[in-house]
Amino acid sequence: MYTRAPTTIGRRRPLTFVVLIGLAAYLTLSALGTLWTDYLWFDSMGYRVVWVRNWSWNLLLGVAGVGFAFLVFWVTLSIADRMFPRWAPFEDDDVISERFRDWITEKSDRLKIVVPLGLGLMLGLAVPMWRDQAFLYMNRQPFNSGDPIFGLDLGFYVFELPLMATVVDWLFNLLAMATILAAVAHYVRGGLRLNGRRLSAARGTKIHLSVMMAVLALVRAISYRLDRYEILLSNNAEPGFFGPGFTDINARLPVITLLSVVAIIAAVLFIVNIFRSGWTLATMSVLGWLLISITAGAFYPALVQRFDVLPNQLPRETAFIQHNLSATRAAYMLDQIQVRPFDASPNLTIEDIENNLVTIDNLRIWNTSVLLRTYQNFQELEPYYLIGRVDTDRYLDNGVPRQVMIGIREVDEVALPRDDWQNTRLFYTHGFGAVVNQANSVQSDGQPRFLLRDLPPVASSPSLELQEPRVYFGETYQPGRPVMVKTGVAPQEIDLPLAGGVQLNEYDGDAGVELSSFWRRLAFAFRYRDVNLLISGEIRPDTRVLVERNVRQVADTLAPFLVSDGDPYPVIHDGKIVWIVDMYTTTSHYPYAEPVTTDALDRLPASSEMPRGTNYLRNSVKMVMSAHNGDVTFYVADEDDPLIRAWLRNYPGMFRPMVDMEPGLTEHLRYPQDLFRLQGYLYLEYHVSNSGDLFTGNDAWSFPEDPSTSARAIDQRIWADLRGTPAAGQVLPYYLMAELPGEEELSYLLLQPFNPRTRRNMVSFLVADSTPDRYGRLIDYRMPQGGFVDGVKQVGDRIEQDPDIAQQLSLWAASGSDVIKGDLLVVPIEGSVIYLQPIYLEESGGAFPEFRRVVVVFGERIEWADSLDGALELVFGEGQGPTDPGDPGSTIEQLVIEALQAFSNAETALTSGDLAGYERWIRTARRTLEEIEALLSRGG
Repeated sequence: MYTRAPTTIGRRRPLTFVVLIGLAAYLTLSALGTLWTDYLWFDSMGYRVVWVRNWSWNLLLGVAGVGFAFLVFWVTLSIADRMFPRWAPFEDDDVISERFRDWITEKSDRLKIVVPLGLGLMLGLAVPMWRDQAFLYMNRQPFNSGDPIFGLDLGFYVFELPLMATVVDWLFNLLAMATILAAVAHYVRGGLRLNGRRLSAARGTKIHLSVMMAVLALVRAISYRLDRYEILLSNNAEPGFFGPGFTDINARLPVITLLSVVAIIAAVLFIVNIFRSGWTLATMSVLGWLLISITAGAFYPALVQRFDVLPNQLPRETAFIQHNLSATRAAYMLDQIQVRPFDASPNLTIEDIENNLVTIDNLRIWNTSVLLRTYQNFQELEPYYLIGRVDTDRYLDNGVPRQVMIGIREVDEVALPRDDWQNTRLFYTHGFGAVVNQANSVQSDGQPRFLLRDLPPVASSPSLELQEPRVYFGETYQPGRPVMVKTGVAPQEIDLPLAGGVQLNEYDGDAGVELSSFWRRLAFAFRYRDVNLLISGEIRPDTRVLVERNVRQVADTLAPFLVSDGDPYPVIHDGKIVWIVDMYTTTSHYPYAEPVTTDALDRLPASSEMPRGTNYLRNSVKMVMSAHNGDVTFYVADEDDPLIRAWLRNYPGMFRPMVDMEPGLTEHLRYPQDLFRLQGYLYLEYHVSNSGDLFTGNDAWSFPEDPSTSARAIDQRIWADLRGTPAAGQVLPYYLMAELPGEEELSYLLLQPFNPRTRRNMVSFLVADSTPDRYGRLIDYRMPQGGFVDGVKQVGDRIEQDPDIAQQLSLWAASGSDVIKGDLLVVPIEGSVIYLQPIYLEESGGAFPEFRRVVVVFGERIEWADSLDGALELVFGEGQGPTDPGDPGSTIEQLVIEALQAFSNAETALTSGDLAGYERWIRTARRTLEEIEALLSRGG
């Protein structure tokens, strides 16, 4: 007899249930652990009030959104139930339909709760996303400037309109879903029937649906009203400028007004339809609404654009182009740029050079990407250290300002000796010290002249001495990757390399969250899914978790309503390393202002989070963070910005005025690169003052091509740091110290040269001043009209074509070295322009480049030498350079001296046990001998 095997499905159900309950509990505890540890971290940073305010409003908005949506859906079903308390079954119901209705009847009370709750959660959980819009609305500030169409203060568009439009759209979607839900409920109960093509409804159903559609039409009328103002933020104009044009204002705007009236009439007709039989009136009102929307909303504006505007485009659009021009210049502070004539005089003399020695002594001959490789090879010192970026700054050296290059030595988290828990979490917790060199100085071996170097750090200037060199918070640390400090029974953090071992350290700061209880350890264990935090004996009651160590991530987490600059920069101040992050207020609701496009964003670093579509930008906040203790302070840099004033009211006590910044730190602030790059991009077209010039584009500019090869040849990471490849071939702005024409004080500048759009000559250069008492000053120096000033690419081509330089570059290349051309800098001096470009050599397959020559170009003179002073002497004086083919004997003699000196240095390095230095000096000597051999082979 056949018997069925006993099933095990019933037995498995309890196990499945237990697994699901366990998974839900684990996910819940992980979420709660993350939430609590976030609170602890905000509290440890001194910004607990920010966390409490944000989360309380998230909760308030979420509850309000879910509650309101639930109430609307519940009332909708309740009304439907009251309209049809009993079933009115169809005469032709089949068995399945009858069973379905019976099931609905049994579950009706439960469904009236479950369905509204599910739909309410679906819509209501989106409401907390309105938090920042709600904050801005409640703390709105005037711009004290009106829009050109309606005359409303611009603050209405920035602070009020975004939230109003969001709420109305959400309410419309809510009511549309409620109407559909009501129709479904009435159909299920039999109050709404479809017999063939004929729709019939019971009296109560018709009243309910007609009222809901009337309310929906009224909400749409309100939406149309807001659309009238949102048209100022549209990009419907064909001429190529942002904002409404002639057709938008004279055709689309009246149509929007008409549609709002039509929506109100439709709402009235829906109510009238209650007292008429059938749905004809309601159907006709909807069809009429759609017909007017299509004909008046699409066809009429298209006819106006084609037959009225296009044949007379400039006269029709002139006023609106001027609105776009004025708004864009105001939104990006282009209207604050001073335009000054620049003589581009060809009469610069050696006396002028001597009178500007402070400028000359600060000209940068070190390229940041080239220097990065040098730092990495000679100053990382240990494989677990990393110098990830080189920045520029200025310091006082015995009272004399010096432009310097600076890099911070951080822990290389991806190259630790072993990737185990103790190494990654307990031992390798911090970097150590910084590296600084003069921007314009080179040692005899082609390496930088260091002002701060080695471990422990040795400084040659008091302003660069470090009392606290440890770097627990940095630029390259991976976001969200924590370390634990104050662990073990004895100090165990890797600190300094020593002969035969390492020096250990125990963190003496108060950053991080203290693991003072089992519950905190448990919460962090769930947060990081790391059981070691519970079972390791290395964790002490005073152990601290450094939750977030990446500087930009800290800025973005504490102030998510601001946008951080893509390049935080370090400053050595008062014996400590601090980070400065420029932070921006942005909006995409500034009427008529041109938004940031993808092409503009391509000029920013890949790490930049500048939102596409931004059309108002201010660098209103400077964040300062200690590299050792993680202390964070936000300073308000632009109190005139209405957006930052709103955030100040929303987060009282979070921001401090600039006057509270520590004395001396303001001397290191710099104009941010992301802001300047975007301003420069927009200035290509918006430097004009006439709407006709903007429309025709006949005076548009372009960025010069970059003649350097340093980034491409040396550091692909730096080159790839741009979002887009087009910007990779353009000259990007750079910092330099110079005395501007007509001024006697040295300024720290960010400079961007421009060409005419279809030409290669230089038409202008724009500078942003970072000098403390002149910070933020923007000056556009215009080249003489009718004159011709070489552009950067033209000068680069002339350097390549110079016979003496080209010959020597070929000799170096033939001897197995890679020639690297650094940044070609435009330097204004006494109303004239000189150009300089450093040349570096790297042995094929070598590890680092070395400085060899610097080219100086002025007028028709092109000279180079192994020092900037030598090259300037050749251009403006009577000197002879080391590569002058007219005197090959002196060239070989100098090279022989260099080779002998290199051998002597190599012997000294070998005697002291410095094998790396020995290898470097031997390579230098060998390369010098190859140059001598190449000269002799051509008859020198």
